[in-house]
Amino acid sequence: MSGTFDVVVVGAGYIGCAVACHAAMAGLRTLLIERGEIGAGASRANYGNVQVQDAELAHSLPLTVAGLARFPDLEAQLGAAVGYRRLGSLLLIETEAQWQTMAARLARLHAAGIPAELVPAAHIPEIEPLLDPRTVLGACYHAAEGQVAPFALLWAYLRRGRAYGLTVRTHTDVLEVGVAQGRVIGVRTEQGTIHAGAVVLTTGAWTNLLAAKLGRTWPIQHVRGQALVTEATSLRLNNHIASAAFFEDIENVAGGAVLAISQTAHGHFLLGEAAYPDPALTSQATADGARAIAAVATHFFPGLRSLRVLRTWAAPVASTPDGLPCLGPVADVSGLFIATAFKSTVIVTPIVGELMVDLILGRSPAIDVTPFLPDRRSADAHHP
Repeated sequence: MSGTFDVVVVGAGYIGCAVACHAAMAGLRTLLIERGEIGAGASRANYGNVQVQDAELAHSLPLTVAGLARFPDLEAQLGAAVGYRRLGSLLLIETEAQWQTMAARLARLHAAGIPAELVPAAHIPEIEPLLDPRTVLGACYHAAEGQVAPFALLWAYLRRGRAYGLTVRTHTDVLEVGVAQGRVIGVRTEQGTIHAGAVVLTTGAWTNLLAAKLGRTWPIQHVRGQALVTEATSLRLNNHIASAAFFEDIENVAGGAVLAISQTAHGHFLLGEAAYPDPALTSQATADGARAIAAVATHFFPGLRSLRVLRTWAAPVASTPDGLPCLGPVADVSGLFIATAFKSTVIVTPIVGELMVDLILGRSPAIDVTPFLPDRRSADAHHP
């Protein structure tokens, strides 16, 4: 395989599909390359939640708010249904320390126009009847979140991009990014060399494999996240649910799980999540992880105990020590960009597609990406 393009996007998850679509719509000859199938990485193991509940507050709120604002009109923009629906979320609080952490977030959220409130346990049944209120002190309630059908969103971007000339190549492994005299010249794949003036890495947990070929190390780490999906049921969840424990220092949850639960529009419960250190970048689910997830889910939602689990899945999930994504141009390599390791990916997908095209074309982006630059000096991990 060979050819010449204006832009090569590497990695066909949510972000890669959105960036490639927006680049094609901007009139750029665009190639999207994926080492496996579409959405084969962390995007295939995503709940599709359009959530603000875990937003990083110091720098990421403008990105989160702008992303959320795109969803009501997204189906019209893409010309396809993506299963978007509005629903709320609850961050469950089990300790006084978690209550104080959630309380401290409210002022910043309200200032950004994000509705949120603390709800004591006695009033939780009014919001989420399936939850056993005896298991919590209360919750932080976000009324205005949402959900999409994950694969519908991916394919909507691909179909829209193809209508503007986007080329897609799956099962094509990028071996290295080509650089000459300080600027990108393309990528070398196992099937040949592709020439391009701009390359965008949306490669998640695999990003540093390509970074090593460039003699770079970006602040990207990963764990193997695991979740379960149950049979469809008439039981209905009103919100997607997570634990405020996600905001605490959790060094290692191997052998355990932290609650993250949602439900599809068809009634399947999505239960998570267990996380395991995994240098090998594998996607192997474990029996121990499944048992831990089931135990934590049924602790808070005893009504789920009779449901059968249809399958479990796992995927490498990228993050950074400072909780910020890697988004923007790479220092000293003109034409090379990164967009990966987002704390919550779905909600920022539409806006990141727009921002990346602005950066490729040399335009000032609507949101300042300086805090997210890949070559920033990453401070010690913090938990907003």
